[in-house]
Amino acid sequence: MATAPGTDTWIIGCGEARTAVRRDDVSITELAWEAVAPALTDAGTSLPEIEGAVTASQDFWDGRTISSMSVNELVGGAFGSEAKVAADACLGLGYALARVEDADQHLNLVVAHAKESQGDMHTIELAAFDPYFQRALGPDETVVAAFQAQLLYAQGLFEPSHAARVVAAARARSSSLDPLSAQDVLDSAPTADPLRELDRAPLLDCASAIVIAGGEHAARLARPRVRIVAAASRTGAYWSQRPELHTAPQARAAAEEALSIAGWEASDLDAIEINAPYAHQHLIVGHALGLGSGEELVRRFEGGGEGPAVNASGGWLGGSAGSVAGLHSVVSVFKRLRESGGRALAHSTTGIGTQSHHVVLLEASV
Repeated sequence: MATAPGTDTWIIGCGEARTAVRRDDVSITELAWEAVAPALTDAGTSLPEIEGAVTASQDFWDGRTISSMSVNELVGGAFGSEAKVAADACLGLGYALARVEDADQHLNLVVAHAKESQGDMHTIELAAFDPYFQRALGPDETVVAAFQAQLLYAQGLFEPSHAARVVAAARARSSSLDPLSAQDVLDSAPTADPLRELDRAPLLDCASAIVIAGGEHAARLARPRVRIVAAASRTGAYWSQRPELHTAPQARAAAEEALSIAGWEASDLDAIEINAPYAHQHLIVGHALGLGSGEELVRRFEGGGEGPAVNASGGWLGGSAGSVAGLHSVVSVFKRLRESGGRALAHSTTGIGTQSHHVVLLEASV
């Protein structure tokens, strides 16, 4: 398996805050610092050396305009460069990769935070709907996800029990949530038909951070490292304007572009991470990525079948949050690759009904 050409940008350190349903013991700033501080230590560097940062967060969930202002000083942005994406941090990692590759910066932080316990989910999600025709009906993301699930299950490839097993597999690998069975998911309270309460990832408070460096700086710091080989993103139409809400062609296109940049085949991957807030959306994305359908795909999530297991970290369903989930998977994959080698794909979504898809490819140092 030949080394992929191209980038000379490396992950050299990572850190994560303690994840919990409520972190009333810390502010947003303190929560993010719990991730940043160990990432800097792991990378063998310090904040004054950081030349730039890309952060990921959401104004509505933070309850303030320009949500990155809560973390600006602790990523070196007070007198330096800090840019924010209001999306999953996998998009932010692609942004940071571009900054390092064009030699604009050489040592960069990527940080994502969410404190979902402090907001009202329905009120926040309602703001994403058209104010003239949709908002008065009182919808939220679960309503759209239910439309999506109805369309998916009507195809006959998947059924609610498959989604329930995806949740159970994620919880079995979680370091922050209690395990549960597929039957627990099916028996949980209904939300919007055909969805149940446990079909959705629970709201959590969490933060993740990584340090990335250009080749010269990575060599100087001499830490175990993993190369960022490629990144790609695709965004579809707004949920009500998409011709097929239950498919994910943007996920497939983003993955195909990233693999093309890397010069890899899907069969070269040793680890795959898929992130979305609802269990059935994992089935949609997995199918779009060519990982199988029906029982075959579900077994991949459970660690069986042919090829690498999907979501060995547990992913979003196993304990993460919006904006953070993709970076949480990157941290998990980074730890695995620097110990045992290999190649990995990390995916995540942003937007109602999985509107946007972000893919990052990683490779252990050889």
